[in-house]
Amino acid sequence: MQTSFVNAGSYHHARETFEGMYPTASLGSIICQGPSRELNYLPIQSVSEFTLTRSKYLFVSHMGSHDSNSIWFDLALKAFHERYPNVEAEYLSTNEYSTQKYVQLIEQAISTKPDGLVVTITNAAALDRVLRQAISQGIPVIAFNTPDLRDPAARIPYLTYVGTDYYLDGKKAGEHALAHAKAGEIPMPKQVLCVNADATHGGLVARCEGMTNAMKASGITTITVATDWDPTRAANILSTYLARNPDVNYIYAVTSYLGPTARNVCKKMGLHPDLGDKGHNVTIIGVDDNPVSLSGVKAGYLLSTVSQEFWLQGYVPLQWLNWYREYGYTPESDILTGPVMIDKTNVDHWITLVQGVIGADNFQKQIPW
Repeated sequence: MQTSFVNAGSYHHARETFEGMYPTASLGSIICQGPSRELNYLPIQSVSEFTLTRSKYLFVSHMGSHDSNSIWFDLALKAFHERYPNVEAEYLSTNEYSTQKYVQLIEQAISTKPDGLVVTITNAAALDRVLRQAISQGIPVIAFNTPDLRDPAARIPYLTYVGTDYYLDGKKAGEHALAHAKAGEIPMPKQVLCVNADATHGGLVARCEGMTNAMKASGITTITVATDWDPTRAANILSTYLARNPDVNYIYAVTSYLGPTARNVCKKMGLHPDLGDKGHNVTIIGVDDNPVSLSGVKAGYLLSTVSQEFWLQGYVPLQWLNWYREYGYTPESDILTGPVMIDKTNVDHWITLVQGVIGADNFQKQIPW
């Protein structure tokens, strides 16, 4: 017997659906079709998941073990291993990030001839050559966390992207701030400063662009200043800019650790950044759902932050690589995992969620405020 499933999602999903509907029937092949009814792959003979060829997929990340977000990927890979015991998946990273070291790490991964790569496109121009080299060798590539944001014709031809929309991160954060300002809860922005620790990171640049356009719609200017990953150097750059530009009363920190840096600078300069201060003068907006930003929102140091669902960014790319390798199934579009806005109205829920994953003690240890 042969059957067709529209928008079935995967071979296994279609097969499970069929077997549930027709428990006594014998299935010879399946044709899966997407929402537009196109054929995603040729009919395939049924196969036991435990007889599949053993595959190896490599995650090559810019987030090392010192990054509190990396624990989500550890948990995602563990869950994937439990679901697909025939597949080996490994997370590769370095705690001393630079574009040059990241390219070298990707080259090392390619040299092991994996069955698939999952890579963050932090700097598309710098990673273009090495990733096209992998693709030309028949290694499928999926982008996670940060996509190639160049024009479509110039983009690296990876299978799909799994992660947040960085532009929307900034745009929604700006719109959220304006809504609360117009409601009289916080001062209206006069001038916004977007502080970016890495001007070569396409996603962080896109966050600033989103904030800029959200504010521009209300006639408010946003300026982007490149700081540094080193908190001391970042603090010096930020304090110098604020001293010369007293009209700045909003700061958008596009990496989570820039939030505490911005607050420390503002407190030393007497700018009263905490939302509860009577003399509140500068409002700070953060990013990510880690202990740094969640505790900042809870304490009133940050107006808001966003979640980009890191666990999904770890699990979903591996699942797609496996479906592609074993069944020829390809994604029809990028897969967005965020942004999800977090503020004082829902931060307790997110703190409980994250503490349930990393533990309350570990959560507390990562609070820098």
